[in-house]
Amino acid sequence: MASDLIDEPEEPSSPACLAHEADDAYMGFATKAEIASFLAGLETADADAIRKMLPRIRDDQLHKDLALKLMAIESMKSGP
Repeated sequence: MASDLIDEPEEPSSPACLAHEADDAYMGFATKAEIASFLAGLETADADAIRKMLPRIRDDQLHKDLALKLMAIESMKSGP
């Protein structure tokens, strides 16, 4: 009886509810093309380039791998 009083929408009513369905670029993440281009030049990428790209990576594993590469580059710069 009480359930008749609650009228829940079938679709989310807020744009925030749909954020998981938005395009990566719309949400500020790198597109697949941008990531592919970045990865193609990764061997010559410097720490600054990786640091700029990291916040734009949505994939957790790729983010972790790039963060490890950044740490390796930075540790080589600082020396023993």
